[in-house]
Amino acid sequence: MQTNVITLMSSSVLLVSGMAMAGAADQVTLQIETVRAKPGDLVAVPISMETTELVGGFDFRLTAEGNDITQIGWDGPLFSNGWTGWDTLNADNSRSVSAACIFTEDQVDPGNHLLINAFVQIPQDAAPGSFVAIEATDTWFANYFFDIGEVIVIDGGIEVLRSADFNGNGIVGPEDLGMLLGFWGVGDETDLNGDQVVDGKDLTILLSLWGTPG
Repeated sequence: MQTNVITLMSSSVLLVSGMAMAGAADQVTLQIETVRAKPGDLVAVPISMETTELVGGFDFRLTAEGNDITQIGWDGPLFSNGWTGWDTLNADNSRSVSAACIFTEDQVDPGNHLLINAFVQIPQDAAPGSFVAIEATDTWFANYFFDIGEVIVIDGGIEVLRSADFNGNGIVGPEDLGMLLGFWGVGDETDLNGDQVVDGKDLTILLSLWGTPG
């Protein structure tokens, strides 16, 4: 009789352990990129997801330090096959983002893919050199069988820089480079990153914007 009780207890422990282990999805990573923008810009911030499983659904809340997240672009490969999600602007200017997929034909292989673009409005009076942190909270993820997995978030944001088109002709070129070199070593309107001195960091930024509107 005692042997039967022990056997029954052991079976119960195994059953409970099996139930606890079942229904657990793999860990996924949600990464918010860091991009550059000028005061007044509407900038797209890419957000990617890395997963080893097919996506059943996800949900998270994005904040941009009180700045307007004007819209969500469902631009990633997960949404190129017919399914999209939902997003809601909240009273605190955060935006709730969620999606669910029930059709395998709408899926792509697991991997590290662009998920969405979050469009953030940078105020006209934003200080060059400031940083707008973009964070994701209240995260939730389920695989295709709707087993719940852990979400690791890598926050990013927006570096606010002064325009490198110093002469206002619509393109960054030799004239702008000459103006920057003319104020080398001092703080001036050619101080692109707002650290109060014109140096190699500003030169690197200008060269990365060469031929663009700045």
